[in-house]
Amino acid sequence: MRFLDEIKSETLIICRDSFKDKVLNLHKLLPIKFMKLKEFREKYYFSYDEDAIRYLSKKMGLKYNVAKMYLDNLIYIEDKEYGCDKLDTLVKIKKWLDEEGLLIYNDDFKRYIKDINIIIYNVRLNEFDKKMLDGLNYKIIDREFNNYEHKIYAFNTMEEEVEYVANSICNLVDTGVDINKIKLANINSDYYNTIERIFTLFNIKVNIPYKRKLSSYKIVRQFIEIARDKNIKDAIFEVDKNDEMYPELLKVFNKYMIYDDKELLKYKLENTEIVSEKYLNGIEIIDYLDYISEDDEYVFMMGFNDGVVPNSYKDIEYITDSIRECVGINLVSDENKYLREDIINN
Repeated sequence: MRFLDEIKSETLIICRDSFKDKVLNLHKLLPIKFMKLKEFREKYYFSYDEDAIRYLSKKMGLKYNVAKMYLDNLIYIEDKEYGCDKLDTLVKIKKWLDEEGLLIYNDDFKRYIKDINIIIYNVRLNEFDKKMLDGLNYKIIDREFNNYEHKIYAFNTMEEEVEYVANSICNLVDTGVDINKIKLANINSDYYNTIERIFTLFNIKVNIPYKRKLSSYKIVRQFIEIARDKNIKDAIFEVDKNDEMYPELLKVFNKYMIYDDKELLKYKLENTEIVSEKYLNGIEIIDYLDYISEDDEYVFMMGFNDGVVPNSYKDIEYITDSIRECVGINLVSDENKYLREDIINN
């Protein structure tokens, strides 16, 4: 991150959240702003809100999530005929939404980025992105990696692996290592119960990111059932207000009740996740591809098995490999190759 010291004028850094967090924790006064690539794309081209999703749902008779899928792919489309049914359908949808004024354009942002420096840090650009950035004052800075020595151990069972890591962490803490400097990586939900059970025996707390869909709670399922036959605004009064999840239900209800749309509210309740609270001085579980570690940190990567690390993308998106080149998006096979390269670099 030495390049930060060279920044003297207003600069926009397009990066991942992990880098942004690291810079903010430096507590330096720097003339920089941060943005993720997806956010930059939406500000440069256009974004949309609930009104666009609801309009498309009704016009094409689509479920909320399907309409949203179409909208998420519109950004790659130009106003031209592609000779491909999937892409031409997106062109038609974009025209409808433009005619209704439902796409949100930000001309001020385009004027703003013409006069500032832009840094692309540790983010891969595809042809679509390069075309978007053409003519702007930007440079790409790749992340620097330290050449650490890695130790690899094999275990017969998950329990043996977890017990070994827990014991190793205890040994580190006994030698004076701050527990906040110890991280776990590559932990999927298969490990959660085993880690919680075994680490508890070693008196180690781990911030396991347990997530539950809001709709998995009894009060929310009850509300969805009542709302099928009643007005949404009446249904909220028939659930138990003393239930501990009532405030979470009410939070989503208050945000989307203005649309008076049962399908929309049901989708939001089914896709809102409740994350468990974190322990103070609990070991953090990190994304091994995104996390930027410090020299004095210890990272234990678990479940390091072929076919698991790295995870791979599948060719199941609306814009498939057969037509990705038409809009300048990387092929799925290329994305998987980049994933493997990132693993080697890390």
